[in-house]
Amino acid sequence: MCRWRAWWKGLPALAVLAAAAIFFGRAPVEHDLTSRAEALLSEIGESWAHARFEGRSAVLEGEALSEEARIKVRAELGRLSGVRLVEDRTTLLPERRPFTFGAIRDGNKLHLEGYVPSNYARRRIAEAAAEMAPGVVVSGDQELVRARGVPAGDFIGVVAFGIRQLAKMPSGRITISDDAFSIEGRAPDFTTYDALEVTVRSELPGDFKLARFAVLPPAVSPFVWSASREPDGVTLSGYIPLGDARRSLLDMVRAAVPGAAISDRLRLADGAPQTEGWLKAVSFALGQLGRLPNGKVSLSGTTISVEGSAPDFAAYDALAGARRSVPEGYTLTRFAVEPPTANPFIWSVQRNANGVRLTGYAPSEDAKRLVLDAVRGDLPGVPLSDEMRIASGGPAAEAWVTATAFGIDQLSKLLTGAVRGDGTTLSVSGEAQDSAAFNTVLAALAQSPPRGFTLRADVRPPVVSPYVFSLRKDADGLTISGFFPSPTEHERLVAAAKAQFLGAPVNDVSAVAQGAPQGFTAAAMAAMRQLSRLETGEARFDDGRLRVTGAALYPAAVASIRSTLASALPSGFSLDVGLEVAAPHPMVDRAACQKAIDELLEKGTIAFLDDGTRIDPASYGLLDHVASVAASCPDSMIEIAVRQPQASAVLAAGRAQSVTKYLAGAGIAPDRLATGERPALAAQATVPGRIGEPGIQLIVR
Repeated sequence: MCRWRAWWKGLPALAVLAAAAIFFGRAPVEHDLTSRAEALLSEIGESWAHARFEGRSAVLEGEALSEEARIKVRAELGRLSGVRLVEDRTTLLPERRPFTFGAIRDGNKLHLEGYVPSNYARRRIAEAAAEMAPGVVVSGDQELVRARGVPAGDFIGVVAFGIRQLAKMPSGRITISDDAFSIEGRAPDFTTYDALEVTVRSELPGDFKLARFAVLPPAVSPFVWSASREPDGVTLSGYIPLGDARRSLLDMVRAAVPGAAISDRLRLADGAPQTEGWLKAVSFALGQLGRLPNGKVSLSGTTISVEGSAPDFAAYDALAGARRSVPEGYTLTRFAVEPPTANPFIWSVQRNANGVRLTGYAPSEDAKRLVLDAVRGDLPGVPLSDEMRIASGGPAAEAWVTATAFGIDQLSKLLTGAVRGDGTTLSVSGEAQDSAAFNTVLAALAQSPPRGFTLRADVRPPVVSPYVFSLRKDADGLTISGFFPSPTEHERLVAAAKAQFLGAPVNDVSAVAQGAPQGFTAAAMAAMRQLSRLETGEARFDDGRLRVTGAALYPAAVASIRSTLASALPSGFSLDVGLEVAAPHPMVDRAACQKAIDELLEKGTIAFLDDGTRIDPASYGLLDHVASVAASCPDSMIEIAVRQPQASAVLAAGRAQSVTKYLAGAGIAPDRLATGERPALAAQATVPGRIGEPGIQLIVR
């Protein structure tokens, strides 16, 4: 019979024995699998991965460089004898683009930074850094970050190569960005620099390219360079900043002096100005050397020197002109080129909105300096561009300075203009700043020219916009204001005003100026003729717009003035007429009426066009005032008598009829007007100016 109660008491002990058997039997298996897995991972080059076992189940951990590496490790570990299953807990390293690495040396310190693809790479790089030079302290190796994205090729090898180059310099830096390698620093001597350049350019590990070679050669000061030209070739001496600059420099020499033998005595050095600018300055200097068969050009720092003798004037012109195009950042401190003779000897001082420009030739440096002082004295603060060259063959220096300074004095009163010399001829031209300046310059030019020189002038008045001109008639007379195009046209306007406004005082406050619209004088004369027909009024021009305002002497004059102006104004002018009719004159008796008409005829002349019978429009003002006076004695007859000592009876009668017709159109009743031959009256018409050619008299009856 079973004793089940006793059997139950032995179960706990049995369980303990079973657990102990499992534990002590599992540990050797896990240890064996772990050892074999580590060896396998190392053998297949995937030491980044680690496997731990729970029985025969592998737990795979680590950071992979790629998904392919994870798949490979899982597959290889799964095929390992004794492994039941693989649990993949690996992750991918972060990818870095660009994949960068840097090493910086500063004396006995070397700092590493950037990314590495693995711990193995980190260890190898740290070993290479430690071996760089005795006593160098390496930092940053433990901070190197593992990452994906390492470029193809021997990454460890290119880093070790760079560190070896840093060992040759007291300070410097290498940088790797993807497959681009850069190095910078300063070589302690010329030999080291040459060796570094050759090594880096020729021995850089494959799959990597040189992005930047910025190792500086030893510094020199001053940084000098020169090129001397002789019949047998060109000799280069001094320093050159970079290896690449030498190739460019030699190309420049060949271009400037084709076919010349080149003796290169240049030495690489640091301390030069910025290389690109330096090469531009060298190119400029060599360009001048190409024009000098026996010359020398040199640079010292940022100064340039050119010396020699120009073979002809064309070469000298080019050399002197090049002085205006010195490369930015450089100064031409010595220009010792002997000039040829200038024929013709010409020069100019030109003024425009940008300043003053001097060109042409000066007889000496001292003479040119005095002229420059004259410009600065007469035109203070005005920008000055000096392009004058020195040449022989011109006037004596003292006379040249006196004449040019005289011209500059006039130029100071011009808005734009020029003083030009040709041998012993001096010309002054340009636009005056204002009317007062214009008159001052004309007065100065009217005086004797500088001794030994012939003077020519073409000075113009200033340009104004808008171009305004006004003729205003009131009880005080005629006021002329605004601008007129030229003194000649001004004289015409003033003379016409004095004739047409019947002796009224003329107050002229106008000034000469350019900018008048085409046909301005003709338009002004037409406006003046119509203004003379008004009792009071104004004719005002604003460029091509004419506005006429005021009071006409009789109603019909308003339409007549408007139509006459519309047909008389030149093309391009617009017309605006705003006229009213003046109050009629008080009624007077016949004697007062005759006296008033006689006074008018004494001040003005009734003229006819082309010796014919048509009344000159310049006489309309006189006839309008006659009509206004005749209207003040409406009960009187107006007889128009004609004497004809030189005119035919037909011509005389036709002219009298024209006057009769005009007065009738002005509102005088036709039955008050009579014409005829009156020899007795004609004999009284001998007073000059009373009635005018050819002898018309108006008799009030």
